[in-house]
Amino acid sequence: MEFYDIQEAVYEEYKKNGYLEMWDKVEPKIMGSLGEMGLVTTEVAEGLEAIRDEDYLELADECADIIIRVLNFGSRHGFDLETIILAKHEKNMHRGKNHGRKI
Repeated sequence: MEFYDIQEAVYEEYKKNGYLEMWDKVEPKIMGSLGEMGLVTTEVAEGLEAIRDEDYLELADECADIIIRVLNFGSRHGFDLETIILAKHEKNMHRGKNHGRKI
């Protein structure tokens, strides 16, 4: 399965489960985007909890949840994340070690 196919597959499930409709109803629209992006941080927090508990199977699931949330957010906003990620990676390849930072 290609990256685009994964993005489409998770977005279809997202729509089927009513999330698109739910977030599109929130007014003003920016609040829906803020709320939805906030759920990414929730998944990150759950990943941090899994690290603290040394539950690496749960951590793997939380990493998947983070990616799924981002893919759905990107789909809802019409982002071609595969293209954007590859372009960002290309840019990062030329930023130097640690992007010029000591830490």
